Amino acid sequence: MNQIGTVKSINDKTTVVSVRRTSSCGDNCAGCSASCNVPTIEIKADTIPNIAVGDDVEVFSEDVNVLKYSFVLYGVPLAIMVAVIFLISFLIKGEDGQLYGALLGILSLALSFFILRKYDKMETSKKSFKYVILRKIDK
Repeated sequence: MNQIGTVKSINDKTTVVSVRRTSSCGDNCAGCSASCNVPTIEIKADTIPNIAVGDDVEVFSEDVNVLKYSFVLYGVPLAIMVAVIFLISFLIKGEDGQLYGALLGILSLALSFFILRKYDKMETSKKSFKYVILRKIDK
């Protein structure tokens, strides 16, 4: 996945680049009537020659890692919640089972948040997201 970003800082070997977070509605914000505010995130990539703070650069990341991370981020909490709701509804029959299933399903979302926080720290420490600055974009 290629993105355009702005160089925020440069160290000896690492460059911090601010890129717009990919939104679900695409990149054509000018043609969108929703006027949503897409936040930026800062990523780290290896420094390349001839770039300076403030330059626009093209950054590349592997789509497989992004898709895997997105699946874990959205799929795991949903799967946990649905499994808890069905399990509680199966174990406790009637309206009480539905009520407890809904409450514990919501509680499982909170629990999955903590699981995902641990997963995020683990993935960040492994540096599985490898960003590469491809080139400087001339203005």
